[in-house]
Amino acid sequence: MQQARRAQQGQPSSVSPEISQAAQKVGSGLKRLGQRVMIHAAGMLFFAPAVASLTAEGVDKFIAGLLAYLAFICMVPRGPAAERAWYIPSAAGLVQWALAGLLGMPLATAAFMGGLQAFALRSILKKLQMSTEWVTAFFLLAGLTALFTTSAITGLSWVAFASMIPIAGAGWLIDQAIGRITEAKNKEKLVAEILERFKALAENKQLGSSVLAELDILSTRASQFFTTINKGGHTDDALIARINSITREMFGAKTDKSASERLLTGMQDLSDELDRILQERGGPSSGIIDEFRGYEQQVRELLIAKRSLAIEPARHIDAIAYASYGIIKQMRADPTDKPAGEKFLKRYLKATAEVVSERRRLEESTAANRSQALESALTRSDEVLEHMAKAFQDEEQYLLNNDTVNFTAQLNALDTFMKMRGH
Repeated sequence: MQQARRAQQGQPSSVSPEISQAAQKVGSGLKRLGQRVMIHAAGMLFFAPAVASLTAEGVDKFIAGLLAYLAFICMVPRGPAAERAWYIPSAAGLVQWALAGLLGMPLATAAFMGGLQAFALRSILKKLQMSTEWVTAFFLLAGLTALFTTSAITGLSWVAFASMIPIAGAGWLIDQAIGRITEAKNKEKLVAEILERFKALAENKQLGSSVLAELDILSTRASQFFTTINKGGHTDDALIARINSITREMFGAKTDKSASERLLTGMQDLSDELDRILQERGGPSSGIIDEFRGYEQQVRELLIAKRSLAIEPARHIDAIAYASYGIIKQMRADPTDKPAGEKFLKRYLKATAEVVSERRRLEESTAANRSQALESALTRSDEVLEHMAKAFQDEEQYLLNNDTVNFTAQLNALDTFMKMRGH
C-alpha cells in the first residue's frame, strides 16, 4: 500500500544502497560487454576483410584477415580515453605498423606487428595486471604461429621485430613523463584544496578554541611542508593524504568532547611529524623554520598539558592558546608588532606553563586528600588563569589595532594580581 501511495504521489520507493550499487555494477558490466562485442564485430566484419583485400598477393587471405582482426582488437582502446595504459600502447602500435610497412612487410602482417606491440606495451604499463585481456595473448600466439608456418613470412624483415624494443621503450618513457606531469598537477590541485579547507575551517568557531588553536599550528606546518614536496626526491604522498584526510574529517566533526579530543590528538601527532620533517629538511636559514617556532611549541605543550585539567581551567587554556597563536600570526604579518608580541609571550607563556604545572599538582593532591586549603589554592589558580586568558586576548586585540598605549598598566595590574595569588 505504501509503495502504491508513493507511486500515486510521484515519489519513488526507497532502494537500499546495496541494491543500487549492485545495479550500477551490472549496468557497467553490460556496457563494457557491449563495447567489446561492437569492437570485435567491427574488426571481424569490416577491418579484417578490408586489410586482407589490400594485402599483396602471395599472402593467404584467411591468414591476412586473421592477422588484421588481431591487430584491430589489440590497437583499438577499450578503456577510458584518458587512461594512458590504453592510448599510449595504441599510438605505439600505429607507429609499429607504419614502420613495419616501410620495412617491406605485407599490410596485414605489418598491422599484426602493430597489434602485438600495443598488447605487449599495455601489459608492461599495467604491470601484467590484465585480467581477462590475457585471453588475447593466446590468439596472438596463434597469429605468430601462422606467420612462421605459412608463406606469409616471405620477405619478412627481422628489423621490424627488433624495432619493437626501442618503440616499446619510447612508449614507456612517454608514459612515465606524462605520469609525472599528471601526478604533479593532481598533487598541486590537492594541496590547493587542502589550503582552502584550512581557511574555511579557521572560520568555524563551533570547533572550539583548542581545536582552532591546534588547527592554526597544523595549517602553518602544512603550508611550510607543502613548499618542500617534490624537492630532493621527496614525494610525500602518504603524508599529504593524511593531511587531506584529517581536514576532511574536521568538516564533519561532532562537537562532543570525545570527538574533539580525538581530532586534537590526531592533529598534534601530525603536527609533530611535520615539525620533525621540516627540521630534517632545513634549519632556520632555509626559511622553512622561522623564529616563532619556539612560541608555537610552547602553545602546543599547553594544549597537551591541559588534557588532565578540569573543565574550567582547560577552557581558560584553550582561550590562551588561541590568542597566543593569533599573536604569533600577527607578528609574522607585521614586523612592527614583533617587539611587543615577543616581550609578552616570553613572559606570560612561561608563566602560564608554571600555573598549569601547579594546577595539575594541586588536582593530583586533591584527588588523594581533599582539604579546604587545597580547594582555596585551586580557586586561586583558576582566577589567575582567567585573568591571564583575558590578558592574552587583549594583547592579540591590541596588536591587531596597533594600540598598546594603555596596555602596560593592565599588564602591571596582572603581574600584581599573580603575585597576590602566589604566582
